[in-house]
Amino acid sequence: MKYTAENTDLNYFEFTDTDINSVQINGKDLVICISDCIAEQNAPGNDTGKKRCIPKLRLTLSDFRIKSALLHGISVLNIKDNSVRKNKDRQLYKSELSSLEERLCGGGDMDIFSLDVQECDGGYELWAEINIEDDERTWYHIKFACSHMTAEWEEFGEAINDKLTLKQRAAILKDYIPAVFLALGHKDTPLAAKIAAGLALGYALSPIDLIPDFIPVLGYLDDVLILSGLIAIAVKLIPGEVLAECAKKAAEGRVSPKKQWYYSLPIIIIWLIIIGLIVKAIIK
Repeated sequence: MKYTAENTDLNYFEFTDTDINSVQINGKDLVICISDCIAEQNAPGNDTGKKRCIPKLRLTLSDFRIKSALLHGISVLNIKDNSVRKNKDRQLYKSELSSLEERLCGGGDMDIFSLDVQECDGGYELWAEINIEDDERTWYHIKFACSHMTAEWEEFGEAINDKLTLKQRAAILKDYIPAVFLALGHKDTPLAAKIAAGLALGYALSPIDLIPDFIPVLGYLDDVLILSGLIAIAVKLIPGEVLAECAKKAAEGRVSPKKQWYYSLPIIIIWLIIIGLIVKAIIK
């Protein structure tokens, strides 16, 4: 049986960690063959009430063109002191976009990290995070423009278990850290949300954990419960439109918060207080 989804219906699918099997140009159409994407509960043809895997999906972009592309993680040479700065991002020039189209259509080892479909000016835009040849130096944030999009597949795979473990939930919440970092300085973020965001970021970016990882069970719960709990509170307090805006900027590679020693100061103070209380109790 053949199933189809068109245009904004593509938002019924999750393309995270999928693989591109092939990319071809048929006339004015770009055809991307994808394996192992996930269909939401309400996706066309899915009547099981559960998320399901789609082994092979054919995505066609009619009258397509690459509107823009951002190259992530390149090395930049500073002429003044001959130093090399890594992990910088660069917008591709228009002259480079046709070369990128040819490279994409060459197939090979490519992964899609995410796809996002948006309606725009009577047509549609497809935002894609694409890694080429499994090389961190050659992954792109690409905006495709097209008049129409169609997804086709012939079968559903196994159902996906929606119940996440605590560890999986913690991993998902950690993905919000760059967006929360940007929301902290956003003018429309309320004070309470900024305080929650500051606490979450301070804990997330501290090189020292409140409960060291080498302590059995408790070290594991530190990341799973304390850190994820702080991030969850911050995400809940940040207005939805602010979080969406910051998440989009974070996806474009505009921020990369790193661990710094000064984020450890509150944790060091807490440990000093605990040690002081223990010493005081022993002396008594």
